[in-house]
Amino acid sequence: MTNTTDSEQRKKEKEIQRKMAEQLAGRVGTSPEEIERGVEGFIQKSRQALGGGEIKPPYRRPSWYDDFFDLIKQRTIDDFSLAFIRLNIAAGSEAYKFRAGLRFLGLIDEEGHPTNKLPKLRLTGEDFKKNLAKIIREAYSDLFRTIVVENAKPESITNFMIERYGYSRPLAEEATSLFVYFCSKAGIPVSNQLLSFQVPTREIPRAPSSKIRAKKRVEVKREEYDESFATLKSEVYSVAVKKDVASIDFAREQINSFLDYWKKKIVEESKEE
Repeated sequence: MTNTTDSEQRKKEKEIQRKMAEQLAGRVGTSPEEIERGVEGFIQKSRQALGGGEIKPPYRRPSWYDDFFDLIKQRTIDDFSLAFIRLNIAAGSEAYKFRAGLRFLGLIDEEGHPTNKLPKLRLTGEDFKKNLAKIIREAYSDLFRTIVVENAKPESITNFMIERYGYSRPLAEEATSLFVYFCSKAGIPVSNQLLSFQVPTREIPRAPSSKIRAKKRVEVKREEYDESFATLKSEVYSVAVKKDVASIDFAREQINSFLDYWKKKIVEESKEE
């Protein structure tokens, strides 16, 4: 058997993708939901046909999984569709990342339906931790085989994520942080260095004028918001957010980034003075 060249392999891959695209064009409907399902199915089948269907470890926010664990204890959910995830856990395009995380853990199948592992996480106490620990050890089996997490440094996990899955450093750090979160939630022992690991803060864009100070007060009148907003006011800050899960999660992320940015900026300015 002769080996194909890189050029021939790329041509073969493009031909497979072209044929799948033609099939997809004949199947999907005109509604956004139908197109979205079709595109997602195309991507999955394309990866499988090209031998690149491996699901990578999740990253982003542990708060998504806190909400998820609470949700499945409250009710039985038969379908983790993107629409359901957007309304209850992760907004916008982040829904794809969260659902991919559930697939990596083996909790849902390709269609978003729960596997037989998910009901085991509806338990509480030590039973929940024991079942979650088994799921985490299976999902991250390559990592556990490669690294002794009880003695590991954060950079060891981060470098593993980069080398094994091709993540950029920021994503690898987020994946490391989420791995530590799962271990803590499941009672899996890890090193103190891992337990204290924090993902470096990503700065938000700077304000247009460098003369703006965080201590400058912005007047916000309560009457500007109707009953669809939840408001919180004090002498030094004022916050208003829509009363829905997606808006609250988005606001939490934006507010934390904003406060981290200004805290860092004020500390740096105080040192210069």
